[in-house]
Amino acid sequence: MNLTENISEVIQLSKSKIAKDSAIVLTGNILGAGLGFIATILIVRTLGPAQFGLFSVALAVMGIATQFSDFGIGTGLVRFASLYLHQDKLKADLMFKVSLKLKLIISVLVFLIGFFASESLAVHVFGKPELIFPLKLAFIGAFGASLVAYISATLQARQSFAKFAFVNLINPLGKLTLIGLLFLTYKLNLLSALTTVIILPFIAFLIGSLIIPRDFLRAKGDENKALHELFHFSKWILVSTFCVMIFNRLDVLMLGYFKSTEEVGYYSAAFNLAFAVSLVTGSLITVLLPKASTIVGSNALKNYIRKSLKYTSLIVFLMTPILVFSGPLILFLYGSQYRSSIIIFVILFAIRLLGVMTSPLGLVFYTLNKPQLSGYLNVMQLLGNFTGNYLMIPKYGAIGAALSTLIIYGLGSLYVGIYIHYKIFKNTGEPL
Repeated sequence: MNLTENISEVIQLSKSKIAKDSAIVLTGNILGAGLGFIATILIVRTLGPAQFGLFSVALAVMGIATQFSDFGIGTGLVRFASLYLHQDKLKADLMFKVSLKLKLIISVLVFLIGFFASESLAVHVFGKPELIFPLKLAFIGAFGASLVAYISATLQARQSFAKFAFVNLINPLGKLTLIGLLFLTYKLNLLSALTTVIILPFIAFLIGSLIIPRDFLRAKGDENKALHELFHFSKWILVSTFCVMIFNRLDVLMLGYFKSTEEVGYYSAAFNLAFAVSLVTGSLITVLLPKASTIVGSNALKNYIRKSLKYTSLIVFLMTPILVFSGPLILFLYGSQYRSSIIIFVILFAIRLLGVMTSPLGLVFYTLNKPQLSGYLNVMQLLGNFTGNYLMIPKYGAIGAALSTLIIYGLGSLYVGIYIHYKIFKNTGEPL
């Protein structure tokens, strides 16, 4: 294919519905991340490395509790509801209804267990009694975040991406507003920052519940059958999601165990900045998951893979130069006290760029209705990252944690690539 054909294909893609939906989600994600990042900078500068380390550990626990509360329900809901909305509206409505019930039950259980176990976690796991109250707040916030996640999954399944972007903007907009007011009135501290973070998801849920269609609540049918279908798929998503959420936060948790809160603060500052790349990845997954769920036939799947590789490679190429300016960027945004975050950011940014290319390919497992493959991969990655962190963090600190993650993530990406090459393309004699 020559250059003219490549340019023509890029232009056609830019006019497609996928491109428009991706643009809506990405715009919302960028705006939300920008607002949230400004608020985070205010928190980082005000709290300092030690207090920000405590804040980061609490947020990591909140994130884990939120993901565990999801139980794989969100992905399963998008997988089946987006398919049934075009085939059988009653089955789709039953999926929405059963998912909500299951989500509420699991979220309440996770909240109660976590809230009353906070003291044990703070004292016996982290060895930091000052974490007791922050962890209690974290589990409250996780309950609210879990409810918002259901709203987001519902809008994603319906491919209502404008409303999806709006709901996801409520939290960062409120965060910047409240954190900004606290900063200006000299009342920004660890407690006020955490309190702000935990109340906003509840506000977002209340607003989001007024936006989504609610007719599914009146759906009558075989809920047990819908529950069985959802659980059969979601049990593997649960395994995958649980491993991924631990994997994504294991660095912070193990740094909090082995090293000082200052070390956690350096790592978390770099992590938050590198996380900006995930806006692209998240936007692609949000738009592609409901669409990939409806792919039928090997030719359509191969076409999806080729296009995904082509355009994610272009995105990675355009974002790579940011690495050159990593040092000045860190110092400008966070100040000289975070100089130790520079090399950590470089490593974490490289991981995020790799994720831009491989995450859309991982949806192939869901398209083939083989979520267990993703589950197996994520279990091995989690075990590998734990082992790597255990060996490298005590000696190399935050840099060791970042390198361990890079190695494990690279091996996982290699596995996905090999599977796609041999199982989808080589068997048919077609080049990738």
